[in-house]
Amino acid sequence: MINNHSLFELRISGLDDAAEISQTWATHTISILDTVFARMLLVTETFYEKQIPKPRDGLSLYRCYFDDVTPENEVTSATDFGLILATLEDIQALLDFTGRLAVNDKLLVHCGAGISRSTAVATGILCQHGLSPAEALKQVFFVRKNAFPNTYIIALMDKVLELNGELEGALQAYQPF
Repeated sequence: MINNHSLFELRISGLDDAAEISQTWATHTISILDTVFARMLLVTETFYEKQIPKPRDGLSLYRCYFDDVTPENEVTSATDFGLILATLEDIQALLDFTGRLAVNDKLLVHCGAGISRSTAVATGILCQHGLSPAEALKQVFFVRKNAFPNTYIIALMDKVLELNGELEGALQAYQPF
């Protein structure tokens, strides 16, 4: 968890503990969910649905649906399986949702594993709220040690936030792998 005194608090998780964190801690939750095909890979639809954070009083909830793929994946096999890329419109909608986050807010960003899509989205949101791309990545890797931000979502964030390649460059320079 991060709490920069001028920022909201941030947590990043996978689907396995997202519902609990959302219900007991968050004031705002972003659920980045797999598309229909990806959900069919799980044991049952009801199992998947039980893990997704639900609306409640005092919680602003935003759900979006795109898969953890990049255009390179899309060209090869992803479209054969019905997987969906994030779009500029998806990213703009996420940033519209987080634009008014305040110091006392608590934001949970989750995806299936809490490693790729959620960490890329969280990085962009931190940039939206004034952190440099390098500082945003540092914070995300502090919050989520196993972060591996989706490079395509980072590129979309860079474009929507008009960072002129700074976010993409910071990720390339920061890669601890």
